[in-house]
Amino acid sequence: MEALYDISSIENRLRDLLRIIPRNTLDQIFTVIDDGVNRLHEPMQLAIIGKISSSKSTLVNAILGKTEIMSTGQKEVTYNVGWLKYGRPDSDIIIHHKDGSPNTLKSPKDFTLWTTEGKNKEIDNVSYIEIFDDAEILKEVNIIDTPGLDALRGKDSQNTLEFIKKVHPDAVIMLFTHSVSENVLDIVSQYNAGTSFNPLNALGILSKIDVLWQETFERDRTALEIGKKMTANRLRKNPMLYKTLFNIYPISALIFLAASTLPSEILEEIKTLAESDEEILKKSLNSVSAFVKEENELTLPVYKRQQLCDTVGLYGIYLILDLVRQNSHIDINDVKKHLWKESGAKEFMKVLHNHFGLRAKLIKIESIYQRIHQAIKESRGKTQDSSSIQLIYKIEQRVSEIFSSLVYEHREYEFLTKLYNNEININNETRTEFLNLCGEHGTSAPERLGMKTSEIPVQKLIDKAQSGEIYWRKAVSLEPDPDEREWMNVVLASYTNLRLKLQTINYQYEQAKAFLFNE
Repeated sequence: MEALYDISSIENRLRDLLRIIPRNTLDQIFTVIDDGVNRLHEPMQLAIIGKISSSKSTLVNAILGKTEIMSTGQKEVTYNVGWLKYGRPDSDIIIHHKDGSPNTLKSPKDFTLWTTEGKNKEIDNVSYIEIFDDAEILKEVNIIDTPGLDALRGKDSQNTLEFIKKVHPDAVIMLFTHSVSENVLDIVSQYNAGTSFNPLNALGILSKIDVLWQETFERDRTALEIGKKMTANRLRKNPMLYKTLFNIYPISALIFLAASTLPSEILEEIKTLAESDEEILKKSLNSVSAFVKEENELTLPVYKRQQLCDTVGLYGIYLILDLVRQNSHIDINDVKKHLWKESGAKEFMKVLHNHFGLRAKLIKIESIYQRIHQAIKESRGKTQDSSSIQLIYKIEQRVSEIFSSLVYEHREYEFLTKLYNNEININNETRTEFLNLCGEHGTSAPERLGMKTSEIPVQKLIDKAQSGEIYWRKAVSLEPDPDEREWMNVVLASYTNLRLKLQTINYQYEQAKAFLFNE
C-alpha cells in the first residue's frame, strides 16, 4: 500500500490553508494544522504501551537487536517516556522537563549514573527523554517506550497518559502479560479516547509467554503454542479487542532479544550444563528458584545459572538444552534461528515490517488528517459566531480536498478502516479479496492476488490482476447504489494500480537483463 507521496505538495497546501485561519478565534484548528505540517517530514511515531513489567523495554531492545538501548532493570529510568530516534548511538540523551525549564543534555554514561543516584528528586520533573541509535528501522519509525500502566504506580501511569495525549503517536503496540485480562479493556478505552487506534495502526502482544510455559505442569506444549491458543480465545471472546487491534501476537521478549544478541559463551555454558545428571537437571527446570538452588548439584555454579536465567530465562535454557541434546556440535547461529522462531519473533517482525514499516508514511498522514478532523469537529461545537462557523466549513472542505487528492492508498486506507470497524457489510469472500490486495495477508504480488508464493511467471500475475479489473469494472457499471459503487471503485483501483506496478517492474526487469546480459 505504500506509495511515493508528494509530501511537499501536502505541506504547501496546508500552509496556504493556515493563512486564512485566524488564531484569535480558531486557535485549536490552527495549532493542530501547524503541528501536522511540522510532522509531515518526521518519521512515524510508534508507541509501546502496557502494564508494569510487561517487557516493553526488552521488546524495544529486541526489535533493534541490541541489548542496552533501553534500560530494563533500573527502576528510576522506567518512570520516564523514552523516545528513540535515528542518530549516533553515542549522542547525548536529551532530557525534557515537565516544568518547561530548558532541556538538559547528558552522555549515555552520565545519564545512567544520574538515574541511579539515590533520592534524585530531579527525575520526578522529567517529562520524556530522547535517545538515539543507528538502527535502520528508526529512519522511518520512531519508537516510544512508555512507563507502565498500573494503579500502584500512579506517577508512571499519569506520565504515560499525559505524554500520549500531548504527542498523539501515529501507531501503537499494546503489551499484555500472562493473559489478556479484563482490566486491559479499560486501558484500551483510555488510549482510544481522543485518538483513532484501530486494526490498521494498532497491534497487540501477549508478552512473557515463557512464563506461561513455566506455569504448565505437563510441559507438553511450546510457549508459542500456549500463547497462540490464549490469544485466539481472547480475541474471540472480546469484540473490543478484535475491533481495536490488528491481531495479538504471543512473544517472549527476552528470548526474542537473545535470538540476535546471544553470545557464544552462553551456548558453551549450556553445553556444560547438559552434562549434569539428567534427573536432577529435569527437576531443576521446574522453576527458577529450583534451578539456582545450591543444593541441586549441576555442572554449572549458581552464579552462572543465575546469569543464564537473566539472559534467556528458564524456557530459553530448556530450548537450547533440547537442541544440544539433539546435536552436541550445534553452533550459535543455529541456536539463534531456533530462538527467533520459538520466541514468536519471526511472525511478529514480519507483521511489524509489513503492517507498520511499509505503511509508515500513510499511517502518519492519516494520523495528521484524523487530528485535524477532530479539531474541526470540536471547534464547530464550541463556536457560536456565524462567520466563524462558515469559515470552519470552508476549512473542512479544503482539508478534505487536500487529503482526498492523495494517491489511491488514502481511499484504500479509509475502506480498510471501515472494514475493520464493521461499517461496511460485504461478504467474506470479497472482504478477504480486498484484504489480500492491500497486503494485509502478505505483501508479495502473488499474496496480494490470493495466489501461492511459489514462482509464478510475471505475465500470469499481470493477467490475474487484469481479470480482477475486468470483473470489478463490470460490477461497478451494473451497481445502481452510489454507496456500493464507492467501495467497489476502491477495489477496482487497487487492481489497476497493482497491474500497472507489475507491468512497470516487468518492463524494468527486461530492460535490466538487456543491459546486463544482452538478452
